[in-house]
Amino acid sequence: MPVKAGERLDPEATKARILKAAADVFGRRGIHATGINEIVEAAGASKLTIYKNFGSKDGLVEAVLADRTRRVRAWHNAAVEQAPPGRDQILAVFDLVASWYAEAGFRGCAMMNAATEDRGQDGAPRRLAREHLAFYRNLFQRLLTSAGAHDPERTARQLVVVLEGATLISAVDHDPGLGAEARAIVETLLASAL
Repeated sequence: MPVKAGERLDPEATKARILKAAADVFGRRGIHATGINEIVEAAGASKLTIYKNFGSKDGLVEAVLADRTRRVRAWHNAAVEQAPPGRDQILAVFDLVASWYAEAGFRGCAMMNAATEDRGQDGAPRRLAREHLAFYRNLFQRLLTSAGAHDPERTARQLVVVLEGATLISAVDHDPGLGAEARAIVETLLASAL
């Protein structure tokens, strides 16, 4: 909302409001289908404020995805830390995403959606999507190594395929049950790997 005369300007709150509004509009409509005027309206901010904070629509897209990355990593790391060591930590990741698939408005992975929309370009969406996949591979490899897996690197790659595949199919089919199916696949993989 625009600041009224006499009110204090809170640049961080303004930036957070713009990021939240942009994430919502990009998620519903897609990055390329969304014009900056839609973000202006949804965020209650001026174009000048958006450009001052993010430089361009591409800068805003990158900031939205970077913010999402930070939150997703914290979300997964917290779930892993709360689970007992070993296979339960890996299963905690899949339990977490299964609950996400069941949320109202679930639209799939923002990173993969943005990378797909990047149309083969090697821009920020694709770079951030690669970093997102690397985060999962590294997380799973670390947990598998700690649990004594005989080929943690290969199994970590397989777990990422299951995770991202289930996320995509759940979003396309509007099927939250894919979380339970992914978990069952992961239990089989872990039984073989550990």
